[in-house]
Amino acid sequence: MSTPANSIPYLAAGAIALALAGLGAGIGLCFVRKTWSRGLGLGLMIGWALWSILSAGFCTGINPGLYG
Repeated sequence: MSTPANSIPYLAAGAIALALAGLGAGIGLCFVRKTWSRGLGLGLMIGWALWSILSAGFCTGINPGLYG
């Protein structure tokens, strides 16, 4: 299955938004420099990475070939 050419920009925008939400929020929480926020930020980033691996990128939008 292939992804239609007109949906690729939307998939890319969705993947970027999901990455910014997961990784950007995690990095932002690490910069707060409080014990609870650093742990929460690291957990958010590790969770995003693990979920990307376990779902083969389907749930985090980094594998658009699965959406077609």
